[in-house]
Amino acid sequence: MRRLQTVVITGTLAVATLVVGCAGQKPQQGGPLARTDTPIQEVKDLPKWVTEKGAAFSGERRVLYGVGNSAGIYNPALRRKAAEGQSRNDLAATLQVYVAGLQKQYMAETTAGSMDKSSVEQHIQDTFKQVTEATLVGAQVVQYWENPLRNEAYALARLDIEQFMDIMKSYAAASGQFKELDANLREFVRKNADKAHDELNQELERRKHGAS
Repeated sequence: MRRLQTVVITGTLAVATLVVGCAGQKPQQGGPLARTDTPIQEVKDLPKWVTEKGAAFSGERRVLYGVGNSAGIYNPALRRKAAEGQSRNDLAATLQVYVAGLQKQYMAETTAGSMDKSSVEQHIQDTFKQVTEATLVGAQVVQYWENPLRNEAYALARLDIEQFMDIMKSYAAASGQFKELDANLREFVRKNADKAHDELNQELERRKHGAS
């Protein structure tokens, strides 16, 4: 009987100790999914373009930007290469929106004349596609930043629309039947480049608010 009492008392003390110990612990703030790292917006010396992209350079005209990032890559060279590649992809997407606006406006204002309408539309699409691809070759990565608090890097790619304009000026179709059409297209792009840039900024702003 004495042995049984000892076991019961010992067990009771153990439970009491456990309860007291648990009661003395502070609960985790925010639960198990609480964020433990520093938000990117609060990192010291954060470049504005990391979060604002082209909006950080709103005073510049006829310039497009793309921002890319990479995370979890421990090799410094590969981390930088991945971030730069993503910035070029982002810039390409922005340029495509810009060109799509020009193309849509031009096709709405032009007529096929004596040529087949579908052939004209296909030629315009092919022209813009080739000029876009040639323009992206000249895109440059101008800034690179690594987050000092975690394994993450960002790159900024820049493209002057003048490069697009220069390539557009020199473009000529292999077929002579589109000679006049190409001349009209070049003149249209020259006159509407700034307007298309303003419309691009408006479209990107709408997308940003739509995603938030």
